[in-house]
Amino acid sequence: MAGGGGESSSEYITHHLINWCIGCNPQTHAPSGLVDFSAFNLDVIIVSGFFAVGLAVFAWFMRRSWTAGTPGRVQYALEFIIEYINEQIQVTFPKANHYVGAMAITIFIWVFLMNAMDLIPVDLISSIAGGIGALFGVETVYFRHVPTATLDVPFAMAIVVFVLMVAYQFKANGPVGYVKRMLFHPYGKYGGPANILTTLIDDLSKPVSLALRLFGNMFAGELIFALLALLTFSALQSFSASVLWWAPTHFVTGVLWSLFDLLIAALQAFIFGVLTIVYLGMAQQAAEH
Repeated sequence: MAGGGGESSSEYITHHLINWCIGCNPQTHAPSGLVDFSAFNLDVIIVSGFFAVGLAVFAWFMRRSWTAGTPGRVQYALEFIIEYINEQIQVTFPKANHYVGAMAITIFIWVFLMNAMDLIPVDLISSIAGGIGALFGVETVYFRHVPTATLDVPFAMAIVVFVLMVAYQFKANGPVGYVKRMLFHPYGKYGGPANILTTLIDDLSKPVSLALRLFGNMFAGELIFALLALLTFSALQSFSASVLWWAPTHFVTGVLWSLFDLLIAALQAFIFGVLTIVYLGMAQQAAEH
């Protein structure tokens, strides 16, 4: 295992940035390209699927226990989130849209839970996965436990948002109106190719920026935790007086970064949920005009 198993610094970092992939290149442990439908990151599917099922079960349980009287702490927190999301929707959408509200709340909670996996000690889950793999004779096991630190999950969610954007534009203006928007916006009927290019850039930049923002922040957090662990392993390889000040310093640094990373996890989940509402609202408003 990394850190204590004789791996170099680069090997340790690389180990924590490789997914458990089925259908990937056996030498590089990576897909054959940016888009490879024959490769599946099982660790991403397992962790994100676990939280998706858990969130569905939690929502079912809360629906059964929801009370109109004095709410508990969990119900009060959910009511606060729901009220805030409804306020954002009322500003963006001229009519009530319960589907978008439910989707935004689901995105916020689901993304936050996946982001919060970054707070688990960097070697804990990978060590457990390595131990299980050893029972089946697998020498090296890769397992990344933060789904949003890979491109797959952020882009999958962003693509869903993009499809919904197009659907809202079609719904508001119809196919003919959508084509006119591509041909005549924003430079008028004589814009031609410039209109098409500008509109495509405007539409595609939204999901791309949405995905890359989430991926970049969570990938950086995952990398910093790996670097902090690497520094600790390096300091403990040979006992000296420096350990007496390095150990508490690392502990304090780790706690401070964990608190900051928790803030980032919540903020990125909030941004993804709110921007989903904003982008869908912009798509509807653009179609109306």
